[in-house]
Amino acid sequence: MYQSRRGNTAPNNVYAEKKSAGKGSIITLVMMIVGLICFSMFQYNALGQGVEHLHEQELNMQGMEMAEEEKIKQLQDQLKAVEIERDVARQKRSSLEKELKQHPVTEKGNSGDSDTKKALQTARDQFLGLEKSIQKRSKIDAIEKFGPGPHRVKIDIEFHPDEVPEGTEDSFIIEMAPLGLMPYTVNFFLEQVHRGHYDGCSFHRNAGHVVQGGPVENHLTKKGVNVRKPFSTSGYSSMAFQEYHKDFPHEKYTLGYAGRPGGPDFYVSVQDNTRNHGPGGQASYKVKSEADPCFAKVVEGHAAVDRMHTLSKQPGDYARMVHYVAIKKMSILDNNDK
Repeated sequence: MYQSRRGNTAPNNVYAEKKSAGKGSIITLVMMIVGLICFSMFQYNALGQGVEHLHEQELNMQGMEMAEEEKIKQLQDQLKAVEIERDVARQKRSSLEKELKQHPVTEKGNSGDSDTKKALQTARDQFLGLEKSIQKRSKIDAIEKFGPGPHRVKIDIEFHPDEVPEGTEDSFIIEMAPLGLMPYTVNFFLEQVHRGHYDGCSFHRNAGHVVQGGPVENHLTKKGVNVRKPFSTSGYSSMAFQEYHKDFPHEKYTLGYAGRPGGPDFYVSVQDNTRNHGPGGQASYKVKSEADPCFAKVVEGHAAVDRMHTLSKQPGDYARMVHYVAIKKMSILDNNDK
């Protein structure tokens, strides 16, 4: 009887073991589900943080773009203000010149009557005030757009295939005058270069004392291209006044603007022109005390300038070259390129 009861317990043990194994499987499954849920929550949180980070980056980029657009707008507004001041200065200058014609000043400095003298003095003071205002604004604009300097520009040239002088130099580098001395002229020239106005122009005159360049076509000019138009349409053709500083004279290998008002033609002095192009040196112009703006000097590639100075000239006093030298490109150099 005892053995019979013991023998009947075997199925119960098997059932208990299966039941225990089933519970273990359920627990394992539950743990796996819980683990998956935790992992999913972790991934979701990580994904959420990633999306939030990307959103922050996008907002930062939008903020930077808005700041850049605002800066560009400010520079454009400043440029418009300078152009307005320049136009006003030109009008004042024209008015002053007409007044001088109507009431010429005598050697003693007396003009017709006291009222005219006062009017002339007032006009002169206003004109000088405009000059200082333009110089101040030009310096600010140059620093914001081109940096504090020193500023350097590379000029790449190409000789006409029918007249290639001895040598291999076909580029030279100029360094602009300090902004503290010539702010208006330096900023004016850098703007011309930055806008690509001189690309495609020419060195066309080989006088005894200068090599002159400007908006003149050459052998590389494509048919129908007007190289002078960019200067006139942008307003960067000629200067409002003749800026000059005694500490940056027209020494050999310096650059100056030609004409009255100066620009867009410029020249490289191939001799010391301190007297010829300094104050009072250009007696043929109306205001004899003025000087040509001197705004840069050649610091590398002097041989390229010397090569141009050997080119043949056409008959006549102007000394126009027989074969113009193409200005392929003018580039403002970064500080790292110096």
